Amino acid sequence: MGQLENQTAIITGAGTGIGLCVAKRFHREGAFVVICGRTPEVLEKAAAEISPEGQRILAVPADIANEEQVQNLVAQAVARTGRVDILINNAGAMRCNKPPEETSLEEWKFVIDTNINGTFLCSREAGKVMIKQKSGRIVNIASMSGAVVNKYFHGGSYEVSKAALSMLTRAFAVEWAPYNIKVNAVSPGYYDTEPNRQFFLNDQVLYGKILDLIPIRKLGDLEELSRLILFLASPDLDYMSGTTITIDGGYTIW
Repeated sequence: MGQLENQTAIITGAGTGIGLCVAKRFHREGAFVVICGRTPEVLEKAAAEISPEGQRILAVPADIANEEQVQNLVAQAVARTGRVDILINNAGAMRCNKPPEETSLEEWKFVIDTNINGTFLCSREAGKVMIKQKSGRIVNIASMSGAVVNKYFHGGSYEVSKAALSMLTRAFAVEWAPYNIKVNAVSPGYYDTEPNRQFFLNDQVLYGKILDLIPIRKLGDLEELSRLILFLASPDLDYMSGTTITIDGGYTIW
């Protein structure tokens, strides 16, 4: 406990799922947690779960693909604490799951704008603060789908966007190494999130097929994933940067 005392962490897409789990862990570790998402009501509920007393928590509604809203997000974090030590780029658009020939340009752009451009904007604005501090940790939440096209699903903008995050991670790691800013990424496989749970509950046959593709034969645990992200975001991390860690139960081994 207390690994992130006196640290300010911005976590995007923190209203539910991975982002919420990470925000809770970071708060338990002593961080001042700034969460963002597109839906104010969801953010308010998440903030109450993270800190029932309302301490060391700030909820800022924001669409990460909107430049002005991202700038406001970072500005509010700095106004409250004077710094930004950690950025977790978790917010992202889900897969369109249509064949390419049936995907509209608007559907394509929505995923690309959110997953690539949104991550760029958040990193750029937080990076400006971290450069002045000469310290910072950025963790991008990519996906194993950035390395493979998942069987039983249509490939497209989602896979392309997640593959791009790994290269974006490397580019920022090189650019910002002189400022003691470490930039890494995590590529999760199938995790026990509410959307996945509901999806597989509605298609038990597909669920069985997916488990057959995972050597460990289960969905990932969000608490384990949050521990990995905590390590990558901690001040103790010193010699790892530009790395993408895959944590997928062995799915991409085949």
